[in-house]
Amino acid sequence: MPARQLWFWPPPQPLVERFGADFFRQLPTAPGVYLLCGPREGVLYVGKARNLRRRLAAYRVANPERLPRRLIRLLHEVTRIEWDLCPSEAAALHREAELIAALNPRYNRAGTAWPR
Repeated sequence: MPARQLWFWPPPQPLVERFGADFFRQLPTAPGVYLLCGPREGVLYVGKARNLRRRLAAYRVANPERLPRRLIRLLHEVTRIEWDLCPSEAAALHREAELIAALNPRYNRAGTAWPR
């Protein structure tokens, strides 16, 4: 069992600090696509969710023990979160592929070779 690090302070919560805890409670539970946007570049990341509230709640705590540095960096850069509801998870997957091909977000690694 790996040793856990003792924290003097709780892990940072950049999205909760920026948007507030009520923001995450007001999100819909439907399937959809979410866009994490930055101050200068526009869309930084496009993701798909079966349940938007549950998926975006996973980004609340930027714990360095659980998340890669790349994702923590993304969470600190996000200034706006937008979402698009879809009728099904399959429709959300299709919409995500379309948005990644059109926008080419910086934090979507596999987004450079999407077929059109």
